[in-house]
Amino acid sequence: MASLLSVNAIASACAPVVKLGPPRQASHWPAYLETLNPDPRPLWHVDMGRGARGSPALGEAVIAVGTADRNLVLLDRASGDILWRSHLDGTVRAGPLLDEDRLYVATESQPQGRIYAVRLRDGRRLWRARTGSVAAPLTYDGEALYAGTEEGLVLRVEPERGQTTWRTHVSGAVRAGPVITPAGLVVATTTDTLYLLDRQSGSVRSRLALAGTVLATPATDGRRVYVATTNGRVVAVDLASWTILWDHAAGDAVYGAPALVGDTLFVLSRDGQLWRIPVDAPDAASSHALDIVATAGPTPLASGVLVGSVSGEVLLVDPATGAIRWRAQVTGPIEEPPLVRDRPVVVVAGRGNIYSYR
Repeated sequence: MASLLSVNAIASACAPVVKLGPPRQASHWPAYLETLNPDPRPLWHVDMGRGARGSPALGEAVIAVGTADRNLVLLDRASGDILWRSHLDGTVRAGPLLDEDRLYVATESQPQGRIYAVRLRDGRRLWRARTGSVAAPLTYDGEALYAGTEEGLVLRVEPERGQTTWRTHVSGAVRAGPVITPAGLVVATTTDTLYLLDRQSGSVRSRLALAGTVLATPATDGRRVYVATTNGRVVAVDLASWTILWDHAAGDAVYGAPALVGDTLFVLSRDGQLWRIPVDAPDAASSHALDIVATAGPTPLASGVLVGSVSGEVLLVDPATGAIRWRAQVTGPIEEPPLVRDRPVVVVAGRGNIYSYR
């Protein structure tokens, strides 16, 4: 990692830079099945002052978060020190996306929804593009960015200069991140509809009515897409035939994203039921009552499943028995899944607090 050098100020379109970040970071890692220390202890805690919004982006040595006071903030993963803040023109709802030497982040329509590309090293703005209000996570396939807006637009944006190559209208707002599949781009809307779009042209190939609204990014294994709805259904859609293969009741609304590991889908419902669903044998699904209220999705690890609650509990659960292997308490609510990379746990909690455990 490049040295973190102190500087007085760096002239840019952003707020003054306090320290430099690394020039590049690996953007991909096995997000699930990471390993935890047996009994993680507090490493650091940062109070951002205003709410941190969306899931953070984790690099090898840095963490990037968006905040309610219109900032994109880069922190050192080892210490929690703030390296720089980059001021945006709107509030952030979904977290940033890391692509090696830059970050992409989108804002809501307060006053104008945009996508930004920001240099990782110093927070300097590379470009911004008007899109409309973006509340859903961005998606990147190595060639283009995809965004869905609250006005019902889906966009493909060129990553080098921020040019929009197509815009497609869909019915309803997009609150879940678009999903890249071999069959096309899958987009869920608040009109309980699932769309399949051509990634090159944006044309609508298919649409499918669902029994409930999808608010969190679906999971996919390339054959199917798995969605969880606010009326408590977990649905598998076959991409080849664009039909529902199975529909499983979760018992209560599901607000967080499902997590797929191999042939098993993990889902956490609002009433704290942690579900483990074999995707090829959904009738063999099992669940454990965790006695929490949850709006964030689960994080499967090699040593269990991490979950967070609206009251700020962080639990590591044995998926086979439901036993609690580790717990911590932070300032609630936890609205995004806890993340783990190279053992440390990162939790974004209420009132702008970010916690790390190792």
